[in-house]
Amino acid sequence: MIVTEYELRANWHKTKDKVITLPQGSVITPSARDFIRSKGIDVQIEGNGILDLHKNNFSNAQQTTKRAKPFEEKLNSSQESQSQSKRQLPSQAQTSPGVKPEHMTHLRVGALVTKTHPVIAYRGQLDLFQCELVEAQGFFAQEGEDDLVLKLEEIAAFARQLMVSEVKDEPFQWESLIGLTPAELRERSHHPKTYYGVEHSPLSYTHGKVVSKLHHLRAKSREVELYANRAFTDEDGNCSRTDLIQALNRLSSAFYILACSVRGRLHQEKRVPIGTSNRHIHLSNEDLTTLYGENYALTIQKELSQPGQFAAKETVTLVGPKGCLEKVRVLGPVRKRTQAEISVTDCFKLGIKPVIRDSGHHDGTPGLQIIGPLGNVDLESGVMVASRHIHLNLEEAAEWSLKDGDRVRVKVQSQRPMIFEDVLIRVHEHYHKEMHLDMDEANAALLDSQSQGLLMGV
Repeated sequence: MIVTEYELRANWHKTKDKVITLPQGSVITPSARDFIRSKGIDVQIEGNGILDLHKNNFSNAQQTTKRAKPFEEKLNSSQESQSQSKRQLPSQAQTSPGVKPEHMTHLRVGALVTKTHPVIAYRGQLDLFQCELVEAQGFFAQEGEDDLVLKLEEIAAFARQLMVSEVKDEPFQWESLIGLTPAELRERSHHPKTYYGVEHSPLSYTHGKVVSKLHHLRAKSREVELYANRAFTDEDGNCSRTDLIQALNRLSSAFYILACSVRGRLHQEKRVPIGTSNRHIHLSNEDLTTLYGENYALTIQKELSQPGQFAAKETVTLVGPKGCLEKVRVLGPVRKRTQAEISVTDCFKLGIKPVIRDSGHHDGTPGLQIIGPLGNVDLESGVMVASRHIHLNLEEAAEWSLKDGDRVRVKVQSQRPMIFEDVLIRVHEHYHKEMHLDMDEANAALLDSQSQGLLMGV
């Protein structure tokens, strides 16, 4: 029996308690289904109980498949009858027998089901999961996580094989994933402290974007597992594809293991926050007096990351052969010698040769004129492009086996990852861990507030 919207509209007011009872094998057309939902009617199939038509899928695959076969028989019978009647009406378009309606699809050869069938929904989720894998690979490639890109390639092949084995109705057989057996995946996901040095803990932004992306994939794989359980488990709890369920369960374990592995690696790696230094000048007490007057003291505008150092409210103008830089910030406290730290771009604007020097090393550096509110200073040397450097306190330097004056390589992790060579290590008991780059270097690497430096070696 094919139930149409027309029949329901004509008779629905006669129903008791808003329940319609239909014979075994009845098929409800899409328009009739929409009408049932709009009126809040329950539909009972003789022998099957109440159908949940107020959701987009049947309660399980077994019920849906049982309904699909009678529907296909009724559909073909109806189309054949229509075809015979239309032979007498050549002016009307005829429908070929056995044509699949748009709202249905083949589960397998000879099995026509609605597109809301739970197995079809499972396949769609598995497709979506594979799309997210590819997107994640692109993200990991940008982050320089080449090993994760390869791991996800293996997982993508795993997911494709899951699809093939289900469509062909074949057992899913596998021995390992990301180099671990099913038993090892379970063991390591339960004991991350033992294997990766990290405890079970809620996801946090402090874990970083890579770990967050892995947890997103884990959540998506668990969603696919839920759809698989819905598709292959009947109302009595019997599962017809335990092989797929187990594989999907271990897949989510694999993502958790990868996330813990990254967290453990980051914990052990030598990472340092990055600060950007804009052009500035340090003044000697003598030059401060010339520029601002006798007994003048700098006014603190804000404290800097390194203890005892501050940005002052005072600014000066730097004048070179070809141009000038106005409102250059003075940093305090005063030093023994005046030193201007600018970028290579600034040097070009001023018309002076860019010279890279460690702070305090003035030999071979150019000079310029400094203009203040009460006087000018003709600086003979001390204008430099400051060497990129890292501040560490004594404990931090000892932990990383570094000493003052060492040079290291640093990979900057940002939107545009770069490796900086010859980075100076500066150690003092009061220093705060931070890497300093000038404005040109920061812009080249597209630094943001989340960017960090990773020490690659001395």
